[in-house]
Amino acid sequence: MSVRAEEVEKFYGNKHALRGVSLEAENGRITSILGPNGAGKTTLIRIIMGLIFPSRGKVEVLNKDPFKNKKIFKEIGYVQELPNLPPFMTGKELLEMSCRIKGIDKSEIKRVLEIVGMEDSANKKIAKYSKGMTQRIAIAEAILGNPELLIMDEPNIGTDPSLNYNMREMLKEMRKDGKSILMTSHVLDDVKKVSDDVYLIFNGKVFFHGSPEDLIKKFLGVIVIVESDDKESIKSVIKDLDYVTNIKFDNKRIILKLKEDRREDLIHYLVTSGIKIRSFYLDDELEEAYLMAIKEASKSD
Repeated sequence: MSVRAEEVEKFYGNKHALRGVSLEAENGRITSILGPNGAGKTTLIRIIMGLIFPSRGKVEVLNKDPFKNKKIFKEIGYVQELPNLPPFMTGKELLEMSCRIKGIDKSEIKRVLEIVGMEDSANKKIAKYSKGMTQRIAIAEAILGNPELLIMDEPNIGTDPSLNYNMREMLKEMRKDGKSILMTSHVLDDVKKVSDDVYLIFNGKVFFHGSPEDLIKKFLGVIVIVESDDKESIKSVIKDLDYVTNIKFDNKRIILKLKEDRREDLIHYLVTSGIKIRSFYLDDELEEAYLMAIKEASKSD
């Protein structure tokens, strides 16, 4: 297990920032922490990184106590929210210094600069960087040496689509190599595309844990999109299916809500009924499901 948090609580004076949060990030998996601003995500990340102490509870990182075994951080890459990098250094100088600290060969610098698309700006002073460029160099520094565990707190702040794509591909490669990634993010499209596990934290508590698809099914329901020109035929045959609870038409898209996940039965029924189907897929709108989950969490809190 790369990260384990057990019943972690954190008080800031009278403010109860974390209320018994338990979380696991497994080896070779990408785990995302979702939640609105102020939910406790960054506090949890800082505790995991050994930057602040929990008021109660226990944390293990790479099977060790991060407050007693600081050597483990040589095996961890970390991107903090809004990185505060030394403005008097160039990006390349920062990476060279990090290589010396981590005991990494400087040949690594070329690889990480290519991943974040900063080859042409590495010799500029960080003071001259935009927010997105600063974020790119912070990510490059975090992935030097191909760490066993990569922890990122809102890594997409100020980034553009090209970097987001490169990051997704990089995370997938790290997962293939058995590395672990734990991140917070508000970019739900990226979360949906790469995450194996999702934790939704609301008001300092874990409100949901599962896969992105589990989150969609739980809070949005099982919604199937069928693209076909045979709308009237579909409408006619669907009425006999008791597991289809709602049907909507959007141009050539037919939107079907199911009370249980019976996609295989549905497509078999449609095809054997002579319906010509151009496309058939699950509605994986994570953003809508997330908003429904937050609404539900605010009611139950």
